[in-house]
Amino acid sequence: MDMGALLGVIMAGLSFTISALLFIRCRSSGRFYAFAAVGWGFFGVHAILRTIGVPVPLREILTYFFALFVSLYVILNVLAFHPEKARMLWMYTLIPTSHIFYRLLSYAGVKLPAKIGGLAGDSGVMLLITAYISYVAFRRAILSLPLIPMGVVLFFYKILQGTPLGFSLMAIGTVVFAVATIRVMSLRLFKGSGSEVHIGDSERLVLVESSRLGEVLRKYREYPILLITRRVEDYPEIWTVFYLTAVDAPNSVQPTSLERLRHFIVRYLNEARLAGSKGVVVIDGFEYLRLYNDTKTLLKFLADLRDHAIANGGVVFVGVSKDSWEDKEFTMLSKMTDGYAS
Repeated sequence: MDMGALLGVIMAGLSFTISALLFIRCRSSGRFYAFAAVGWGFFGVHAILRTIGVPVPLREILTYFFALFVSLYVILNVLAFHPEKARMLWMYTLIPTSHIFYRLLSYAGVKLPAKIGGLAGDSGVMLLITAYISYVAFRRAILSLPLIPMGVVLFFYKILQGTPLGFSLMAIGTVVFAVATIRVMSLRLFKGSGSEVHIGDSERLVLVESSRLGEVLRKYREYPILLITRRVEDYPEIWTVFYLTAVDAPNSVQPTSLERLRHFIVRYLNEARLAGSKGVVVIDGFEYLRLYNDTKTLLKFLADLRDHAIANGGVVFVGVSKDSWEDKEFTMLSKMTDGYAS
């Protein structure tokens, strides 16, 4: 086996490994991971077809499906967790610019291979746009940067296809994405392992008067809880803390991004269950969420959290100030929960 074939096999192996890891993550904590997993599966098949010598025009088709499914994964996450960033999706209308680029090169007298590069060029622009949107929305360079060299190679497919430079850039992107995937999957919101904690069998979603929320936090000070709060303080290292704020900051959640907040809570509860323990979530700042969301939306949010707390054997404490709610609203809140500690 020559070096090119060996590298092709390695790239295929990495691609299928990434795909498998993403499918595993999909089963445990993410409904959109399947799209990225399918995309990397297509890229793995592309690497195999390259190794066995399948004609370029045929295997080029797979590059489009790779870019399409990876982009769908990012788009769906943006719409779910950062809906305010949806305005950036107009950028996908720029995909045909690859054809304009090659048309200009052709008129300039540059000789280019025929019948290849069209689909790959579209795929390259798609990946570059996806990398940009991913970075702007999630501020995680480690997940967006690997797509850049791959997007560049696909954009210049007519020129770089089959060259050492093109293969090297694709390999770099694949390896970095594999490392990023493993790193992201190793991050845990539940920072314990089989920790014991006493939780009432009938308590899954509990309203707590805001003035008494400190008692709950002191009770679970030595336990790996998930705290959602507006207060910036020094918290125990074993806690996982997210801050409710309209300003982009580390570990922050926009008050309008209830889906993103739900994702973190559900993921934490699931991780706690898989670790053989019970998740404890404390939400401090529910009235702040009320400023940005209507009551019906918040009720649905709480009902969903209660269902997941029941399914995972955890508990969610929600700090509220009863005086801030009308009697009818508070009655509806109480019906969604398993108790109120005044």
